[in-house]
Amino acid sequence: MKERSGLRSIERLEQFWHNLLLEKKLSWGTELNGAVVAYYPEIPIYPLNHAADINVNEDEAENLLNKVTQYYLSKAVPFVCFRVSPLTRPKSFTSFLENHGFERKMDNSVMVFKRKKVENKLKPGLTVKEISESEIDIFNKLLLRIFEMPIEWKEGFSRLWLERIRKGGKCYLACVHGKPVGTCFLLSSIKIGGVFGVGTLKEYRKRGIGTTLTLHAVMDSINEGNDLHTLQAEKGGYVERFYKKIGFEIDHIISYFVKKF
Repeated sequence: MKERSGLRSIERLEQFWHNLLLEKKLSWGTELNGAVVAYYPEIPIYPLNHAADINVNEDEAENLLNKVTQYYLSKAVPFVCFRVSPLTRPKSFTSFLENHGFERKMDNSVMVFKRKKVENKLKPGLTVKEISESEIDIFNKLLLRIFEMPIEWKEGFSRLWLERIRKGGKCYLACVHGKPVGTCFLLSSIKIGGVFGVGTLKEYRKRGIGTTLTLHAVMDSINEGNDLHTLQAEKGGYVERFYKKIGFEIDHIISYFVKKF
């Protein structure tokens, strides 16, 4: 089925990812011939440091691999990572990477919201607020705690949130009786809204807070004029099943292939 733009959803969603990297909304990105490269060493995780949108002829794959490898070596990143999607060209690129010592480290489901009506009723005592620049530190500390990430990443995240907010992104806090307990952020581009970083403190989980945050972001995405709303979850995991329950469906799968230096 064709989207309004004339492109399939997978083509739009992959272009959305490409744009987020180059617009510096998701990471610091640069274009090489045949790929876009994400680079954010302050937070050394694969979704922020990888080569995506791979589009070369089969006989050009070796040259692209060498260019991406040299790029990360020059930046002192301890690994090289490729993000592979169903649109990755050549189709043999997965086996090419495996033959060059890369390991498949992560499979994510790229999901889209399919319900026509969004209902998001707040439970008593629960509020969701969009944060300002002055509240980044609160958001940041909570996110690190929720996802059990190193405190050393704090400054890198603070810089990232500030950049996102100044480029139109929305960061949300869920609060229970005034106490911040959950996070979420929305990034929009090319009429697509991407929902990221949905999380809740352990002691507040299974109370509908994650659902409330996600649907709040979807409603804001609709209000911004987006006609496609997306998020990503580990393939086959609990989070993927959770998002299916609230109206998301799998559009396609992407994989991260990694080789450490």
